[in-house]
Amino acid sequence: MSDLVPPGSPSTLLAVIGITGDLSHRYLLPALAEVRNNGHLPADFHLLGLSRRNVGSAEVLTTDELKSSGLADVLDIYQIDLDNADAYNGLAEKVKQYNAEQIIFYFAVPPNAVDGIVNNLGKVGLNSDNVKLLLEKPFGKDLQTAKEIISNIQNFYSEEQVYRIDHYLAKEMSQNVSVFLGGNALFRHSWNKDYIERIEVNVEQDAGIEGRAKFYEQTGALRDIVQSHALQLVALTIAEPCSSVFEFTQLPGRRLQALRSLRLAHNQEGKVAGQRAQYQGYKQEVGNEQSNTETFVRLELYSELEKWQGVPISIVTGKALKERKTEVRVQFRKTEASETNQLVLRIQPNEGIEIDLWVKEPGYERKLKKVSLSFDYDKNFGRIPNAYEQVLVEALRSSKHLFPSSDEVLASWELLQPLQDQWQDSQQPPTIYPQGSDPSQIG
Repeated sequence: MSDLVPPGSPSTLLAVIGITGDLSHRYLLPALAEVRNNGHLPADFHLLGLSRRNVGSAEVLTTDELKSSGLADVLDIYQIDLDNADAYNGLAEKVKQYNAEQIIFYFAVPPNAVDGIVNNLGKVGLNSDNVKLLLEKPFGKDLQTAKEIISNIQNFYSEEQVYRIDHYLAKEMSQNVSVFLGGNALFRHSWNKDYIERIEVNVEQDAGIEGRAKFYEQTGALRDIVQSHALQLVALTIAEPCSSVFEFTQLPGRRLQALRSLRLAHNQEGKVAGQRAQYQGYKQEVGNEQSNTETFVRLELYSELEKWQGVPISIVTGKALKERKTEVRVQFRKTEASETNQLVLRIQPNEGIEIDLWVKEPGYERKLKKVSLSFDYDKNFGRIPNAYEQVLVEALRSSKHLFPSSDEVLASWELLQPLQDQWQDSQQPPTIYPQGSDPSQIG
């Protein structure tokens, strides 16, 4: 793994905007510690934490794991009022002191704070070619706001400098979809409408909103999961495999082609065939008895790509469901009812691949038994890096295949805008479903 950040890597400053926030404590800093412990950081590396409060390293590196990680040796804290444009002049001087060849700003802040910070960074010259921005979703709330956000960033930064994070793309199994389909002749040559009957993408969670009432009321399942994670999984699944299995630089363009080919299915009344629902107790949880925010979405799509014409594609996502799982389920065409025809790409948990097979049971009688042929990442390789680790390493390498482009973001919003408009105009509230429901029972 040492070739991930090879000797001679550029000296790097990682500036975390919002170093004391929940995202930093729970995910980003532990991932950074793991990357450091595995020797994947550049030899000349510095961590600059930006905080509104005057804090020390002990208030940032709060766990035993973080304290023993060695991050304290490279950590510096800079107090700044991010809403004060004049304060960024001091930040620019601070950044110059590191004389870093590569400067990465990681935005661990609420989405509504991003535009102002981007503008202020750009206005003080922190937008030179060696600067990168790592941005967490959501990337807008509809097509118009996505266009505005992208335009605002482009006032100061090129597309090459912007890394939009989709953690589902960074999961090991997601990265393996292209390799699996492109590197195995059995599937590469049968991955089309002639052999595949249906594709299902399921992103199901057993937990509710877990205290994120304000965020979820402004977002909902369509914006939170469908626009980013679920559509990216669809795109990975139907995209043309790379010319070489590790030619990952081709992936963003191939995902974009797939996204642009997608269309929403319509019902007999000519409306988008999209179902929304809300789990029982959500209104009380967010303190809004009039809330129509959806916590469950079911969509039907199809692709206009020749190789996928006539193959229905479904997306199901929701909170407070029966179980937690993210998977791509592929149904192959059958010539006889008794044939097995199911392939599952498990994104989480238990990342891996599973296919159903019929075998003859041992013995004198002629009986069939359905068994699963399964590959599990954990069992075969042990611990695998989590998505935050992958994101950090790929950004350090200036590798962009895990990060959706602005064109991909706009393509997904363009696809979903008619459904957003339909729901906004509808007088029909979301269906209510009991917590712990099976998605098939939500009608």
